[in-house]
Amino acid sequence: MRFKQRVRLLLLCVAALASFNLSAAVLDDLYRVQVAQAEDQSRDDALRGATRVMFQRLVGSDVELQRGPLANAMKSPQDMMRRIGTAEGGQLRIEFDSQALTKLVREAGLPALGRNRPGIVLWAVEANELGDRTLSPVSAWALTLKEAAAHRGVALSFPLGDLQDMSQVDEQLIRQASRDELLAASERYPVEGTLALTVTGAGDQSALDWTLWLNDRSDSGRITGTAEAAADELMVAIANAVFTQYATPAGAADGASGWRLHVEGISSVADYAGLLRSVNQLGSQTPQLIAIEGDKVQLQVSFPGSEAQLERLLNLDMRLQRMPEPRVEQPVATELPGDPADVGMAPEDDAGLAQEPDADPAEAPLPIAEPEQNQPAVPATPALPTLYFRWRG
Repeated sequence: MRFKQRVRLLLLCVAALASFNLSAAVLDDLYRVQVAQAEDQSRDDALRGATRVMFQRLVGSDVELQRGPLANAMKSPQDMMRRIGTAEGGQLRIEFDSQALTKLVREAGLPALGRNRPGIVLWAVEANELGDRTLSPVSAWALTLKEAAAHRGVALSFPLGDLQDMSQVDEQLIRQASRDELLAASERYPVEGTLALTVTGAGDQSALDWTLWLNDRSDSGRITGTAEAAADELMVAIANAVFTQYATPAGAADGASGWRLHVEGISSVADYAGLLRSVNQLGSQTPQLIAIEGDKVQLQVSFPGSEAQLERLLNLDMRLQRMPEPRVEQPVATELPGDPADVGMAPEDDAGLAQEPDADPAEAPLPIAEPEQNQPAVPATPALPTLYFRWRG
């Protein structure tokens, strides 16, 4: 019976993980917000609360809503909404207009995040009187964390929990937040961040001890409170860490730097459409097509950040694999035949006469000077820096 329960639990885990898109952390529901409306709260206040959450997903939890374009938008948030409905439990479900929000954020001159977010894999252990146990993806705590992650725009996923995971990670490694072991176990998943979490207590006395590794940075902390409040506070902290590293810098279109993207492996219209969707997530201007040759595509994009920031954002799409710049072989120089003097012949002047060896240089005809043409020098157009990728669609 115990063996059957384990098998059933494993099947449930696989079914729960089927909804996660591990090939690329793209938040399709980023512009949908679901909030509860309190009994003593007006509908307009509830809509403003949903708009505040939407802004925090895009421009960070520290967004200033008291002045500027965003403050004006908060006065009539319905202008940025496409539809308003109700969900289970009487909650409001709002779908925002992504284009209106993008335009508003650009007018405000704020750095922002798009749908592409770095994936975060969660290694969690729950401590109780019977000892530590790995947090199941279908447990009550896991569902609470998933809801909080979706609410705050965090691309959270759980490991498979199969034999390979169990052979690399145990409860003690998670509780100790053992960096090397957890990062090594996370390499099999297409994510950028690793989160170690220890859950203790229950109800109003819950506690979360967490450590996040995202690229070359780490953050950690301890959160106490109710399960829902602690999970939400944790996901706000994770969202802030993501925003710090991945937000597209603010900048006017004329102040953005130009870049050329060379992408190989584009073999169909679907591949090309997927590439354009990925590049459009940068939040810059629409990319311009430069050339198509076979399976190679060259695009020009504008981006107001550094090369490291641009590469980090493009790497969020797992289908784009960075390539080294190809080496250009220099042509081998060949010796051309020398002038007639090298082969024993005297060069002829403009009159067709050969110069005598003992001729007086003063009697030689002077060359006719060409008239100078004062033409303004045209500066060479600087070549755009190029990043090379391979598409793995």
